[in-house]
Amino acid sequence: MNEIYVSTDIESDGPIPGPNSMLSMGSAAFSEDGVLVSTFSANLYTLDGAAGDPDTMKWWGTQPEAWNACRKNLLSPSLAMERYSKWLDGLPGKPVCVCYPVG
Repeated sequence: MNEIYVSTDIESDGPIPGPNSMLSMGSAAFSEDGVLVSTFSANLYTLDGAAGDPDTMKWWGTQPEAWNACRKNLLSPSLAMERYSKWLDGLPGKPVCVCYPVG
């Protein structure tokens, strides 16, 4: 089975999962020869009880277009992850996560 390389990026309202929320995610899948195969994106509702980190929200205040874009067409995190899993399963090869830098 060919490998499909998946690169993912997220936006959040703070640095700590749980107290803060992931706002959006996007992935791009590439063939072994670097050709874009497919993309996935989702904007997420914030978590119940979570709050934006003051420093992160100050930064978001300088990015109104990006903020507005990631607050449209919201999905619950569970539905977004279900759709993401189906997207990964539908790729024409074995998905391999690629990232830089790795924390």
